Order: sequence, then C-alpha cells, then structure tokens
Amino acid sequence: MKCAIPSQVQKQPIEPGDYDPGQSAAVAATAKRAFDVFFSACGLVVLSPLLLVVAAFVKISDGGSVLYRQFRVGRHGQPFLICKFRTMVPGADSAGPLITGSGDPRITRLGRFLRKTKLDELPQLWNVLKGEMSLVGPRPEVPKYVAYYTSRQRNILKLKPGITDPASVHFRNEEMLLKYADDVEAFYTRHCIPKKLQLNFEYAEKANLASDTWIILQTICPYWICVLTIYSLILAAGFWLSYLLVYDSALPNRLHQDSAGWMFAIVSVQLGALIWRRQCRGLLSYFSLPELKQLAAALSVACLLSLCLRTLANPSWLPRNLILIDALLSLCALGGFRLLLRMWREHSSSVEVASQNPPLRVGIIGAGDTGIQLARELTVTKEFGRTVLAFFDDDFRKWRRCIHEIPVIGMPECLLDGWAGKLDEVIIAIPKGPAKRIQEISQLLQKAGVKAYTAPSPQHVWPRNGDRFPPNLKL
Repeated sequence: MKCAIPSQVQKQPIEPGDYDPGQSAAVAATAKRAFDVFFSACGLVVLSPLLLVVAAFVKISDGGSVLYRQFRVGRHGQPFLICKFRTMVPGADSAGPLITGSGDPRITRLGRFLRKTKLDELPQLWNVLKGEMSLVGPRPEVPKYVAYYTSRQRNILKLKPGITDPASVHFRNEEMLLKYADDVEAFYTRHCIPKKLQLNFEYAEKANLASDTWIILQTICPYWICVLTIYSLILAAGFWLSYLLVYDSALPNRLHQDSAGWMFAIVSVQLGALIWRRQCRGLLSYFSLPELKQLAAALSVACLLSLCLRTLANPSWLPRNLILIDALLSLCALGGFRLLLRMWREHSSSVEVASQNPPLRVGIIGAGDTGIQLARELTVTKEFGRTVLAFFDDDFRKWRRCIHEIPVIGMPECLLDGWAGKLDEVIIAIPKGPAKRIQEISQLLQKAGVKAYTAPSPQHVWPRNGDRFPPNLKL
C-alpha cells in the first residue's frame, strides 16, 4: 500500500556529539559506491523473475498495491521514500503502531513469509541504485523514531542507510522480541533503538568491503542454514569414510554412483532426525552431555530408519554394518566438531577477558588444601582474571618452596615487608586455623591496606554457576 506523505517531513538536524565516524578516504567511498551500484544492478537483473513472481502473489493475495512506500530519514537527515513489497493489509498505518510484533493481525499470511525470508526488502535495491541507500549501512528509521535520538545518536545520520546492517542480523527475530511487550512502541524506542544504534556505531568504526560482504552473507543465510550446511558436509564425509572402511576403496564405478544416491538419502534422514531433536537451533559452540545425548538419540533414530529403507530397497551392495558404522562415525564426528568449537570459544573468551583487563595479582595466606585448590583453580580458569603470585604460611617447613610453581614466601607478616604493594588482593585460606591467629592476620592486612577475602573451606571455595569470582569468598 502507498503510505500517506507526512505533512511535516523535514530534514533532521545532526547535532554534535562524542562520536564522529571520521573522514572516509575518497578511494574507500568510491569503492563502496561502485560495490553498491554493481551488485544492486546485478541483483535487479538476476532477481527480476523472482521480483515479478512475488509482485504477482502480493497482487493476487488481496488485490491491494504491490509496493509499500514510506518516508524514512536518510543520510544527513534527508528524508526519502523507501520501497518494499507490501506485507500488511491496506490501511495498516492508520490501524496501529508503525512497529509490529509477532502475531500482529495486520500482517498478511504472505507477508509473514516475505518478512521471514527478507524477500520484502528486495525492492530497496532500486533505492541503492539511486544512491539513497547502500547495501550495508544503518537501517533508516521513520521521522517519528528519529525524534527520540539523543545528540550522540543523531550522528548515525552521517552514514548512508542500508538494506541490512549488524542490527538486522542480531534483531532478525525482532517481532518475537516485541510479541509480549505491553506497549510495543515504548519497548522499541526504549530498548531496541539504543542497542541497534550501538551496533551500528561499532560497525562504522571498522567498516570495509570485507565486513560488508560478511554482513550480507549473514543476512541472506540464516543461522540454521549454516548449521545444516556444516552438518551435511560432516555427515557426507562420515558416510564416505564408512564406505571406504567397509569396501577398502575397491568397487566398480556403477556402485560408486549408486553409493552417491544412498549417501544423499541417508544424510537426508540424519538431517531430518537432527532437526527433530532440535540440534540445528542452539549455538554450536555450547556442547555438553545433554547435547551429546540429543545427537546420539537423533542419529540412532536415523540409523533405524536407514536400515528400514535398506530393507525395502534391498540393495545387494549395501550391507547393514555400513549403516551402523556410519552412525557411529557420524556421532563421533559431530560430537568432536562441536567439542572443538566449544574449546575454541572458551579459549577465545579467556583471551578476550585477559586482553581487556590485566589479571589482578593475588596472594594466598595458607598453603594447605584450601590454598592449593584455590591456586590451581585460579591458574587453570583464566575467566576469573586473577593470577597467584605468592603463598604465605606459618609453617616454616614450606618456606622457600614452590607449590604449582608458586613460591611460598614466608609468614604472613612478610606482607608488611614490601609485598603489599605487589598484590591487588589477598585471600585468607586457612578455614581450620585458630580464631586468634586469623584475627591477627586480618588486622595485619588492614594495616597493610590490602583488599582481603576469606575462603571458608575447600568444598565451598568455587561455585559451579560460571561466576567471574566466587561469591563464597568473604571480605
């Protein structure tokens, strides 16, 4: 449907703020424009049959207009008419808010499909070709919501708007996010807009053609498609490895052709079982025993279905043990792949935490079981952001020795002799020590001006809920 032109659509002023994308090099700006023109023109030509088909379906569905035009705020606050396939009933603008949540009755049945697949955005390639938009850039907002921008947020108007951006990727299911909001517009302006703008500010600081291409790929290839593609490749490799193990790579060419068809059939059954067990929806890098059980259940069901399919087709060259070996290898391959991703994620997060915040220097009073466990956990678990430099203990037999390569300096009183300035924190790890001695140590640490914690016992030192620092350590 054609939107009513607002009576007062003015160029939005750009107010000074603390963000400035800087002066882009002329070569980079020219390259981005050439990138936009080339791919938007190619897209309009190559996708013209699809555009005609979608336009026909939109027209046939209810007889309304094919395109929806709406004023949006572009670069430097200049308003322009954005062009999209219509996904709502005629007159939807006057029948409710400009933002829609999941289940909004104004969205047509065809419109839900077009929004989910992002096909409704394709006519904006014309806006890109005209120079009003870019392929990648902050999504343009309506003037009503731009009016809520702060001075700093208005600096986003220095950038040319785009068909997609990082916020479009992260807010792909925005309608579900807004589904249960009591006031959709209030929730959108208060919570969604600031996060979207922050994502786009971060994008603008390091934008280049490579990052733009990656954002486009993420937009046209949803997460679950990437997961299915990865799983397909792993499962296909598992089938061929099982095939080679069973036949020792020696079969006539005709059987190789037959095996390709069976590989497609068995992999399809396995993918169907994985979708049934919802193994294509979660994050691949989070993997533990529950996910392993789901993988095993899905592949076991797929194995049984494949055996039934073999019995019905009765191929003489396809033995049952090949299907069984394939199920086992597929489980090992998928489980190993996800485990490697989990290890990579944990390592990356550890490096990120370490790079953002230098580790705090820690001293431990008490070189007994509690102190040793504490030191070991801090050494292994980098997410806590702490490193142990020294032990202090009243047992003179431990002095000048090392525990896990950490030296035992001497008695706690050594903290008064130069060590206080070398430590950020001190942990008292002597839960069974005399109360009088613990009190003396506490007074000693207060005198040294060092931040101190108390560990109650070895079994209560470390939580299992992923906290950055154990809450059971008391000041």
